[in-house]
Amino acid sequence: MSDLDIPMIEASVNYTKVPPINEKRTIAFINHFISYVVTYLNKFSLSCEEKLFEFENKLQRVEASLILLETKLSTILPENEIKQEKNVASVDLTSEAPTQTQEQNTDSKDESIKEDSKIDESSTQKTKLDPVYAKYFKMVQVGVPKPAVKLKMEQEGLDSSVLD
Repeated sequence: MSDLDIPMIEASVNYTKVPPINEKRTIAFINHFISYVVTYLNKFSLSCEEKLFEFENKLQRVEASLILLETKLSTILPENEIKQEKNVASVDLTSEAPTQTQEQNTDSKDESIKEDSKIDESSTQKTKLDPVYAKYFKMVQVGVPKPAVKLKMEQEGLDSSVLD
């Protein structure tokens, strides 16, 4: 023993004479630690779920606005012009100075696209005028996603490929 009557553990201590640690107090400390850690982890997982939910909502809003922008763009530029712009852009990217044969090929491609689009336009005009399909085209025009409109059409027993 030291001068302050504080027991010091030394190499010469007989461990059989040292009193045991209070088990109830040790168990209480361990239980408190476990409950604190579980509470902390529950709060952490809850905050992570909330952030993921907020992110998902933001992502859905972005997707909805993208769909609306695409529909607005499609009303401004008909699909024929968009296809032609894509063809012209791909031809410009492949070579800076196209030869006469390439120009003839692109002209024939443009003519075939115009003919196909005339056929498609006539068939879509017929279906757009049909009162059964008119409400579905209106839904797409307003901004409802195409897969949702197709699902609704299939539920009512209509051909959903008409929207394409």
